[in-house]
Amino acid sequence: MGYDFTSTDTVHHGVPSMGVTVVLSLGEPIDCGWLHGDARHLCDVLVSGLHTTPALIQSRGRQQGLELSLHPLSTRRLLGLPAGELAGSMVDVNDLSWPRHLLDQLRQSTWPRRFHLLAAFLTKRLEQHPHAPRADLVEALARIHRTRGTIPISGLAQDVGLSRRRLSSLFDLETGLSPKQVARIARFTHAKDLVQRGAQPSDVAAMAGYSDQPHLSREWKSMTGWTLRQSKDDFPLLQDTDMLPA
Repeated sequence: MGYDFTSTDTVHHGVPSMGVTVVLSLGEPIDCGWLHGDARHLCDVLVSGLHTTPALIQSRGRQQGLELSLHPLSTRRLLGLPAGELAGSMVDVNDLSWPRHLLDQLRQSTWPRRFHLLAAFLTKRLEQHPHAPRADLVEALARIHRTRGTIPISGLAQDVGLSRRRLSSLFDLETGLSPKQVARIARFTHAKDLVQRGAQPSDVAAMAGYSDQPHLSREWKSMTGWTLRQSKDDFPLLQDTDMLPA
């Protein structure tokens, strides 16, 4: 997705999601850090692995760029390393294997041309690295997504023909998180969607599989840095800014 908006000293919360996030700035470098961290990063192209705490992105003035959400099992082919090496971290793509001239081309192009260039680049990367991820791991992630994180991990391992220990080992290698942590993100994502559609917290807790509303509230604060009430009043997520369709 493309974004183009103007703000004055706004902090966007990048909440946990099921994808590896890539943000390509077409203007000033991205000013980002973790909610409970002291370090700040300035990146032209930000890559953020799977995480369970919010990222804080400072916006000043006009912001233009493109945001991608990559399947965690695609990063070996698209970024040159497994998502497990990116978990809980923020990396400038200059530290990876993407060419600098791609960002220069995107900055000099129109929006339709930008989408075309980026799609062509990603397609070429996939063609250059055709090795497919393990089918059992693909299925395990798909089942977590389909069940919105409510599937028991022991049942998940049995369904895909792996021991629970082997499943956890593969998840750690390829995503950097345990199956339980990934399921936690999937459940939160479902809860976030329900809240943003106007559902009441008590209903969200039941529909998203939390034990009760206090359980939802604790998870929400941990994942977003806000209480549910604060989120309903003001939810300036980077994903919710004005987007341009690809």
